Amino acid sequence: MRLQNSLLDITRLINQARELYNLLKNERFFNIFGITCLIILYGALAIFFSDHYYDTKGFSGFFDAIYWAIVTLTTVGYGDVVPISKAGKIFALMIILSGPILLSLVTASIASIFVERKIKEGKGLETIKDKDHIVICGWNGNGEKVIDGILLQSQGSHPRIVLVNELDRDEIQSIQYKYKKYDLRFIRGNFIKEDVLARANLVKARSAIVLADISGGHNIENADERTIFGTMAIKSMAAKVRTCAELINKENKEHLLRANIDEIIVRGESAGSLLATTAISPGVADSIKLILNNQDDNKLWRIPVPIKYSGKSYGELARHFREKYETIMLAVIKEEKVMKLEDILSDDSSFIDEFIKRKFAESGRDFFGSKKNITVIINPSDGYKLGKNDWLVVISKERPSEEVGFMEKFVGGAS
Repeated sequence: MRLQNSLLDITRLINQARELYNLLKNERFFNIFGITCLIILYGALAIFFSDHYYDTKGFSGFFDAIYWAIVTLTTVGYGDVVPISKAGKIFALMIILSGPILLSLVTASIASIFVERKIKEGKGLETIKDKDHIVICGWNGNGEKVIDGILLQSQGSHPRIVLVNELDRDEIQSIQYKYKKYDLRFIRGNFIKEDVLARANLVKARSAIVLADISGGHNIENADERTIFGTMAIKSMAAKVRTCAELINKENKEHLLRANIDEIIVRGESAGSLLATTAISPGVADSIKLILNNQDDNKLWRIPVPIKYSGKSYGELARHFREKYETIMLAVIKEEKVMKLEDILSDDSSFIDEFIKRKFAESGRDFFGSKKNITVIINPSDGYKLGKNDWLVVISKERPSEEVGFMEKFVGGAS
């Protein structure tokens, strides 16, 4: 986990350095800086030869000449090194007169870059360079709960979250201040447009969440329509990015399924069941709400099966987790890879195989899909054999962790 976070931090620094270089280049900073260096060099050479430093000081005199040119250009002028000859004094006057102009240009270029960057950040007009981040499209009253849930499930790390919506600047600044420790990024715009999603670097994101959007004055009645169009835009740009969406009306679920979405949450879908449970079995619904709303010390965690328990029974691992971590195992998640084109072609590449591949590629469509088939088995029997690719749903105060192999699997496959 620490290694992955360190690599992500290094990547982020590299991207920021590359972006800064491009900004400096656009502001012609390097041209101005180059002219400044040439004036320093010519001034140093002038005093070096005109005042015969090569005779009196030897090669070390050149460093004195460089030092003199720099302090003269910056108008510091300590007076410890001064020109003696007329030619040296003429060059000194030229450097003194050009110094303030050049320094002003350099300072102005750097200042304008940072001011422009800050303005873009405040307006949500920057382009995200991060990778493996989470994109939250749209906004409503549940937005902060979603962020809280992400931070809780990413315990021990600082996930990078990018908000894409049309909230007012004051509202966004309020949200960013609340989560100032986590450096929330913001992209202003309509998330159903691909150019807005491109600024959020969607293609390099880990996952995307589409909320029933009411930002920018949009009505809740049209939220599902925007969710559908936004999801289609996301999947057309980045089919492999795991995408979850919130719906208001259950009837619109089939439209999202056509977009090959990974997860759909219908608002209020479980309300009826919770009400019935409350009436018949008091306390059960309250227990569920405490856990789901993060109001209890115990939380739900999705963790991989420890390597050493692959092929062993569910009951054996359940007892181990209970004794060592005071953890209760609730379910097993089986993820099966979908069939790929390569699976139906022969091992030996033939003309027919290449022709089929080319035709599928020319169609521009993903006929085989990119998401995995997920099966959830609630409370399996103690004799159930665990697979190496299985995941577990557990309830505990802290995320259980086993040996290094366990964490390596988690880092490589956490959602």
